[in-house]
Amino acid sequence: MSQLGELSMQGNKLSQEHKRIVLIEDDSRQQQLVATFLRSEGFEVISSERGDQAPALIAKHSPDAVLLDLMLPGMDGIQVCQVVRDFYSGPILMVTAQGDDVTEVSALNLGVDDFLSKPLRPHVLLARLRSALRRSDRTSALDNQNTNQAEQPRNAHRIICQDLDADKTQRRIWLGEQLLELTDAEFDLLYFLMDNAGHVLPRDVLFKEMRGIDYDGLDRSLDMRVSTIRKKLNDNTPPYRYIKSVRGKGYLFVKAA
Repeated sequence: MSQLGELSMQGNKLSQEHKRIVLIEDDSRQQQLVATFLRSEGFEVISSERGDQAPALIAKHSPDAVLLDLMLPGMDGIQVCQVVRDFYSGPILMVTAQGDDVTEVSALNLGVDDFLSKPLRPHVLLARLRSALRRSDRTSALDNQNTNQAEQPRNAHRIICQDLDADKTQRRIWLGEQLLELTDAEFDLLYFLMDNAGHVLPRDVLFKEMRGIDYDGLDRSLDMRVSTIRKKLNDNTPPYRYIKSVRGKGYLFVKAA
């Protein structure tokens, strides 16, 4: 975390950002360092040290993204997600020092978009935050275009693999006639796998595509997200029909059943 203090006043400001971030972090020193760093990069930051204050803060300020610690007084990060997802659809990035797969799966199921491990590295924080914001911006733009459409027709710009029909323009994927409920990050990952059906995609390629960063060999969030997608595809028991795990290499989307 000390790197944040060292780098917080460096250049690299993106004048076009001006995005609002709600930061929930109970360690006052870390909160100050992260807030200072993000402000130096052009973000507006509203912060709190308590989890039980987070829902009201998010509802009041309608942030572009939420940076949320897992362990918080009053209400932990999982509980905060459970409450705010009833009214907030923007990206939530969870910060955790734990390597608990069960916790990460629970968080992903509640709509967490990404995980960041402590100690935070400035370039990783910035890359993942910007990636989440880009996904959210694309989705918001499409939602605005389709506000007055009761039902959206499928267009020609799509990928069909097995019984999955993915439309990148509308950012929607159908399983048969069922429209899948996917987060932005889940859509991007599943679409990319489908677009490369029949090819093994290494983890480092997937990390670079999804987050714009290199795979460090330890991060399990990609595996957790694949697991969540498999459940939504009703395909969470081996042998998998859609997304195969290739030991020591990565993932393969099966072109034909």
